Amino acid sequence: MHRAKKNITVKNVARRARVSTGTVSAVLNDRPTVAPPTRARVLRVIQELHFRPNHIARSLIARETRTIGLVVKQIDNPYFTKVMRSVLIFFNERGYTVLLGSSELSPQKEHESVETLLRRRVDGLILSPLQGRGTDVSYISRLTREQFPFVLLDKVPGVRTNVVDIQNIHAAEEAITYLIRLGHRRISYYEGPDYSLHNTERLDGFKQIMVKNNLQLLPSSIRKAGVYIEDGYRAATRQFSESGKKPTAIFCFNDLVAIGVMNALFDLNIRVPDDVSIIGFDDIEFCSVVKVPLTSIRIPAVEIGNAAAELLLRQIENKTKNLREVIRLKAPLVLRASCARVNRK
Repeated sequence: MHRAKKNITVKNVARRARVSTGTVSAVLNDRPTVAPPTRARVLRVIQELHFRPNHIARSLIARETRTIGLVVKQIDNPYFTKVMRSVLIFFNERGYTVLLGSSELSPQKEHESVETLLRRRVDGLILSPLQGRGTDVSYISRLTREQFPFVLLDKVPGVRTNVVDIQNIHAAEEAITYLIRLGHRRISYYEGPDYSLHNTERLDGFKQIMVKNNLQLLPSSIRKAGVYIEDGYRAATRQFSESGKKPTAIFCFNDLVAIGVMNALFDLNIRVPDDVSIIGFDDIEFCSVVKVPLTSIRIPAVEIGNAAAELLLRQIENKTKNLREVIRLKAPLVLRASCARVNRK
């Protein structure tokens, strides 16, 4: 993905496109006064120069639009559904419109969604950015430099900005400690995707408690899974079809993976929780209605959405104050029927 070149101005674009700076401004602001061929030429030059206007400078000229942009990773994910709903309610009650975007796990779509919202002159952004190897999050640094109002739902390493998140490491430690108290010693973590810092933090919590309790971490203790039910199903089917000792408990990146694991174990005639205990993460509505109600860590999605919305509104209403606030909410363990004392038979 290209990075914006420094010191590219509206004048540079106008000169290359052979138009006035006023015409470039009209294109940037989606005014209908520019002829289609001219608009296309200006947009092509903007793309060639990787030009992105300083949105703070533009906001000094344009009135506030009373619109907010919200970009999530997956629009059909139950966790993000709750976050979106809380943000929508918060801003709608205050006379704002919320424009939604979703990366659908594509860095390119994430970048395009953000740029589209900025072109719509939203007053601020709430973002859940993809991360991991090769992912370009330089646009977040640019937003920070421009002092554009925004809040992240995941911390980006190396970028000091406004974040609302949960205490992932502590939550994972609580889950594994609970399993150990039930007598489990062979515990696996079914990890999520590389693009999620949450996965890294949950894995860290898992490792720390295992080491603290002198429990062996084998290569088979950490299994690649993903985010969907079918990911958990495939991962469990592979592990329980292999030779060697199997885990008596599984801690999953999220609830969808955990439900997939349970489905696979049922098909393999392995009993939950008699033979294998399972803990998920998110505490979505399905947890209490599946065949064996799922023990899970509850992410306070509504509270996260409200906290992010409140933090963003404070930035918008106080433009002279450059907020740098990190809010980390607790994520409690919710006990249900999917965990039991280890079967020593």
